[in-house]
Amino acid sequence: MSNRPFLSTKTARIFLPILVSSISFLVYLNTLHHQFVFDDFRVIVNNPFIKDWKFFSALFNCDYFKISGELSYRPLVTASYFTDYAIWGLNSFGFHLTNLILHTLNTFIVYLLLFKITRNFNLTVLSCLFFSIHPILTETVNSVGFREDLLCATFFLLTVFFYVKLNTSKYKKICCVASLLAYFFSLLSKEMAISLPVIIFVLDWFLPQSRAAISHPPPSKGRREPGNLPIPVHHQKLAHTFPSPCGRGLGGGDFESALKTNLKTRILRYYPGFILTSIGYMLLRLVFFKSTIEHVAYPGNSLVTNFLTMTKVIASYIKLWFFPIVLNPDYHVTFETTPIKLPFLISLALLVCIAFLAVRLYRQQKEITFAILWIFITLIPVMNLIPIGNIMAERYLYLPSFGFCLFAGILILKIHARVPKAYHPLVNACFAAIFILSLAHTIRHNRIWFDRTTLWSYAVYNTSCSFNAHNNLGKQYFLNDKIDEAMREYNIALSKASEIQYKYPITHHNLGLVYDTKGMYDDAMREYQNALRIDPKYSESHNNLGIILFKNKQVDLAIEEFNKAISFDPNNPIYHQNLAKLYYEINMPNEAKIEQDLANQLKP
Repeated sequence: MSNRPFLSTKTARIFLPILVSSISFLVYLNTLHHQFVFDDFRVIVNNPFIKDWKFFSALFNCDYFKISGELSYRPLVTASYFTDYAIWGLNSFGFHLTNLILHTLNTFIVYLLLFKITRNFNLTVLSCLFFSIHPILTETVNSVGFREDLLCATFFLLTVFFYVKLNTSKYKKICCVASLLAYFFSLLSKEMAISLPVIIFVLDWFLPQSRAAISHPPPSKGRREPGNLPIPVHHQKLAHTFPSPCGRGLGGGDFESALKTNLKTRILRYYPGFILTSIGYMLLRLVFFKSTIEHVAYPGNSLVTNFLTMTKVIASYIKLWFFPIVLNPDYHVTFETTPIKLPFLISLALLVCIAFLAVRLYRQQKEITFAILWIFITLIPVMNLIPIGNIMAERYLYLPSFGFCLFAGILILKIHARVPKAYHPLVNACFAAIFILSLAHTIRHNRIWFDRTTLWSYAVYNTSCSFNAHNNLGKQYFLNDKIDEAMREYNIALSKASEIQYKYPITHHNLGLVYDTKGMYDDAMREYQNALRIDPKYSESHNNLGIILFKNKQVDLAIEEFNKAISFDPNNPIYHQNLAKLYYEINMPNEAKIEQDLANQLKP
């Protein structure tokens, strides 16, 4: 598989990005028939914020967190939900269509960016195909509630593309402004984009051809032959980042010196804009739009435990990229508390080998080092350096997958170049099989995201699933009147949560609902109280506990619980309605009328 393009340059530039993007679109076409799943209910279905344009102004003030219920400031994502709801209502087709369009657009941008920095059709097509069909991306595309990763990647990749385009465009100022604007939009989509300035520097340092205004080292003194005139600049071709699948790195001291000077110039000219944009965003995020949500602690409240655990998580990510056999919407990550256990030692050994590979290939295979660094730099924001609620998720790999797919494309070309020509048909057949199996697995995994029951039924049969999966499947069983099955899943959820010393108020509350339905009121009361011991502000448990107390003729305690529920969620009409009924029952009509009027005003 040589570097010679299999199509003419002009035809390939038009045809190939459209072809690869179309493949990406077709792979996920069946997602248009999917229902809402996972976080879609919190973010869309049960979120009044996106359903009324009167709230739109809250995207740009401090009411954003209070009204939206979001944990992070991501106004562009929320604005996209506003638009989808205005067009489609709660028809999941429209929301999934937006996700599909964004992923297809990202594939198109990945192609343009790869070709811009490599000038190698074969490598670009191979890497982009991996990005189109890799199963690890299915979670991000299928779940509307995780659209922030799609949007963040869109603007992130556009930022890098416009930055690289600065080299060849006549409109450098326009490209510079577009790059900075895309970076700011990426930050407003997800905080993960904060790693972009480092990516820009790594791109300039490791792939200097992407910034060089000249394509070849100038001839050394004394080697110029008489009668050979310099090639005019407009006839020079841009340098190939990958001269051959086994190509050597750049050489020539004068040329490298010129490139270093070029880098210094770019740092002084363009980097301040990215740095100022980053500082401006941090001020916006941490000062003006700071979430009031409670602080998330490190695993086990220990930095050491966090380091040991995240080492294992990162190694798990690497395994998922190479062997995406068993995927899970919610992973169960047990904390590592000592460095002498086998999972940590194996994970550390893997990461050390990768670091050694990157350093070893720094001189002659900078393109591989760049791909590896892209992966780990874009993962930094989700490595739990600043504690996040979910320490492992497949959606975190959407943007880093650009680096992995580039690495995979390079690896395929190098293997192909080193194998004797007689074995090329066999090697090609093996690579084709890998692509076909990946494509089949992606299409199959898309079906798992069809609805909540299908998703969580699949998830709980994997040993890597979290307690959330069992809790969510229990909720589906409860809604389908499978009470005993729901009780079983809730108890499993509590057991798995205890393995990582997590107190799980939601499952205690849900278990209380099961006991309540079965008429086991003492057990139900105990579970509601367990939930409230963990989370005293859990308004639903206060409300349900109030109902049971009223049934047991403990009127004063019931009134107290209803009032607590109202104090923590004053806009819920059900709580006012229940308190009104209680007041009617104990012959307090004035108080009952006040609560009933409030309930009527709050009802949608």
